[in-house]
Amino acid sequence: MSEKSQKPTPAELAALEHAFAADPGSDAYRALVEGYLAHGRFMEAMVVCKKGVRANPESADGRILLARVYAEQGKDRKALEELAGALELSPTDVGALELAVSLHLRAREPDAARMILRDALEAAADEAPIRALADKHGIELPAPAPAAPAAPAVQAPAAPTLDGSIGRTR
Repeated sequence: MSEKSQKPTPAELAALEHAFAADPGSDAYRALVEGYLAHGRFMEAMVVCKKGVRANPESADGRILLARVYAEQGKDRKALEELAGALELSPTDVGALELAVSLHLRAREPDAARMILRDALEAAADEAPIRALADKHGIELPAPAPAAPAAPAVQAPAAPTLDGSIGRTR
């Protein structure tokens, strides 16, 4: 495809189908699913994406893509189920969090959206993307934990003086 926002041409779609048929276990399914989605071919997108998820069960990306397929059809509950699986594999994936929060808010479930972000916050090494997502959607999260106090500076022991006493040298 020439641009992500454009629909693939029939020839491009055929090439994607061929790449997927040649190696169904590869990541080729993702581009094909995106192409099908661009054309509104949800059934084909769902079938191909499910095969991709089965071939790559350890990857959250396929589950997030399948959630998008469901969400674009208005099947929000099924989308949220897939996102739950994706977030088990990758609890701080911003794409999964964004879609899950959006779907919960669309369903008028702000508490569920807040809980997802709180859980992600607990798992995050970098809180900034999670907090930015919460701010974007107007969701309040607990304040960041205060930084641990710095350890007191340790002074080196005084050096012995020339006369054998301990203190400053002259």
